Amino acid sequence: MSDEAILKPDCPSRLRVKDHVPMAHVNDVDESIAFYALLGFSCESRFSDEEGQPYYAALRSEQAELMLTRASGLVDASQQAVLFYMYADDVEGLRNHLLQKGLANAGRVPGDRKMGDHDRAIPDGAAVFDVCYPFYMTAGEVRVHDPDGYVVLIGQSDRRYRHSGFGSVAQIGITVSDVEQATKFYCEVVGLRFLFSAGPGLAFLSDGALRVMLSTPQGAGKVGANSILYFRVSEIEVAFEAMVAKGAHSERPPQMVAQMPDHQLWIGFLKDPDGNLVGIMEEKRE
Repeated sequence: MSDEAILKPDCPSRLRVKDHVPMAHVNDVDESIAFYALLGFSCESRFSDEEGQPYYAALRSEQAELMLTRASGLVDASQQAVLFYMYADDVEGLRNHLLQKGLANAGRVPGDRKMGDHDRAIPDGAAVFDVCYPFYMTAGEVRVHDPDGYVVLIGQSDRRYRHSGFGSVAQIGITVSDVEQATKFYCEVVGLRFLFSAGPGLAFLSDGALRVMLSTPQGAGKVGANSILYFRVSEIEVAFEAMVAKGAHSERPPQMVAQMPDHQLWIGFLKDPDGNLVGIMEEKRE
């Protein structure tokens, strides 16, 4: 088979897989929920059997998703044949956080072990290894084992936008006359997924990659006349001040707009040269 044939998808565009969510079989669903909470995941849904024992859960951390389902027998780590690759802004800081939360220190990863390291057994269950720098992730990567021994590799995410202002487009704001009615339309007709509401005049939806905010007009705004692009940033106060210093007009300094179970949603507003509103947002986690 030629290289061109290998690289080219062999499926019509309208039929291609668009997204995927890994599913892991685990011994104890609640124990795994608690473990992945240490990595920033929140439990969006959880189901139990007639005896009250959880058998399924769906987790999310921003755009990362994971499904957990109770295994029919004991999980054999050597037979899992599955590995999770995730990303974080500060893998060294995440490693220290996991150690402080009680995860075992497993030392160097197996491929980096030196003379004498081989005598140190890899701990059973949840553990975290030293940060390493493989060829495919020279910015840093940390290996973590969850309670069932699943391997989770966490790479250093792209930090080009840290402290410098705009990151990727994270959210589009649409002004509507009736948030409840618009939510029903965008979920039932368009197919977006409802995330949460923050009062009768504010709702958040998602297509899996981009978030849509529905709100009623503010001040003298008209429906549909002041739809806004929101850009994701890190350290929103620093980013806001940096953009104002570069000439952006300050419309509203960053403030918390919603308290969620695992984070606070902060949003600030500036104006472009034509007076259009531009939003920046950050999900602040402890």
